[in-house]
Amino acid sequence: MGCVFAHFIDSVALSKPAYQSSTYSQMLAGLAVDGRYDTVSCTYISDVHPWWAVDLEAAYSVVRVTVTNDHNTNYRKCR
Repeated sequence: MGCVFAHFIDSVALSKPAYQSSTYSQMLAGLAVDGRYDTVSCTYISDVHPWWAVDLEAAYSVVRVTVTNDHNTNYRKCR
């Protein structure tokens, strides 16, 4: 999966509990839903089946989901 950036405009995911299959260098899953543009979550590149999830804590009719995988060279150890 790699480093996840999430940008929110009236997002139901903002500040909700997030989880991922592994964590690289303190880049926790919740950093992807903290509303900041300068933080990312990151899994280990050795993670064969990486995943990331957010608990919306309620049922919603979701119109769009956007997840961005950053290929920035600063995060080569991320997947």
